[in-house]
Amino acid sequence: MVLAAPFIVVAAMLLISPLIIFLVALIFFLRLWKARLLGGAVKVTPDSFPAIHEALVTVRQQLDYRRPVDLYVLDNVDGKTQLVHLLGHRVILLEGGFAAGLQQEQYERLHFVIASHVGALKSRHERFALISVLLDYLKILKFVSPFLNPYYRATAYTGDQIGYLCVGRLEAALSVLARLMVGNEMSSQVSASGILGQAVLVKRRQLARYSQLLSESPHLVNRYVNVIAFAAWANRQDYERFLRGLDHEAQECLRMLMNTSPHATRTSGTISA
Repeated sequence: MVLAAPFIVVAAMLLISPLIIFLVALIFFLRLWKARLLGGAVKVTPDSFPAIHEALVTVRQQLDYRRPVDLYVLDNVDGKTQLVHLLGHRVILLEGGFAAGLQQEQYERLHFVIASHVGALKSRHERFALISVLLDYLKILKFVSPFLNPYYRATAYTGDQIGYLCVGRLEAALSVLARLMVGNEMSSQVSASGILGQAVLVKRRQLARYSQLLSESPHLVNRYVNVIAFAAWANRQDYERFLRGLDHEAQECLRMLMNTSPHATRTSGTISA
């Protein structure tokens, strides 16, 4: 028994040491990554991109989020916009062309994108980010991801809902989601009727539904429908205004999709961020 204690300590150190080394390397990598951002991208400040900075300040005040958040504009961002929250680093990335398209038309669209990210920080949606990195390092993430993916899909829906509450206009939220689907240039040709009809096909086809189960991100058409269903609960007047703009076939598609929405059984009202 006397000899067992040192062996237990040694075994524990052998198990813990690689994790400590990994965490130290991860911290160094994050600092190096931020240093590269500072040298190769443009940080949003009152002098650089004042409109974007104003939107960030407004959203943080709306959501009462007081921790520092860095926002950078880059030439190319995977998915057009990203949130990185790991080990105390809170960084929002915006693709330059995507942000320019949002700025040129309506302030609410830019506001929606930033609010969805800050809302995720406020709600601590990225709480499992470090765990995911560790699981990936241990080569077991692929076995655990089916259990984590539903959580990440739910946080994407919630982020859109928080963004909508901050903006208060369904058109702005839907316009951003359309731009994420097809880009700034083609978004003006996207119709709500077409997306709703496509969402019905996604809902009916088993393979399309199965493909979402394998992903940590929900289908964009499902995010589109979820925002509409949430607006029907949070701001009935805004929803009815959108509904009147649809043709009869699109209204029928929406009603069918609404019946399967988790917001369908909630009592409607008017709320804000």
